[in-house]
Amino acid sequence: MEEAAVASVAESGRRAARGSDVPRRGDRGGVIVEFAAVVPFLLLALALVWQVLLLGITAMYASHGAAEAARQAAVTPDDMERVEEEARKRVRAPWDGVDVMTVEVVERDGARFARVTLAMPIFLPGASGPWDVTGEARVVTEVEPRGSFQ
Repeated sequence: MEEAAVASVAESGRRAARGSDVPRRGDRGGVIVEFAAVVPFLLLALALVWQVLLLGITAMYASHGAAEAARQAAVTPDDMERVEEEARKRVRAPWDGVDVMTVEVVERDGARFARVTLAMPIFLPGASGPWDVTGEARVVTEVEPRGSFQ
């Protein structure tokens, strides 16, 4: 009889450690509610990472376009159409659109610079926002310009 009492106490101790055998109805669906509360924050973090990626790609294209424009401006300083054409070859669509990309050669502090300005996309490439990203490269003159280069 004593053994049965000890077994009963041991069994009740195990139940207490595990919790009650009766399921608690108040905890049902808690994981779903917590998941639903966290999902918007995860989506916001993902959107921010995506926007930073778009910023990096835009800056890269602006830099590459400016470098190519500077190379072409060094060889054909009077042909701005050719400079712009070569710069657009380095930039992929939709960043190379006429309303998204501008190419110019500017003079500053006695030196010439090729400047490419791209409209910063917001969330989707092609959906331009209010910000611009500019890349510049110095033109190392190989041929002196005959006239105006703007």
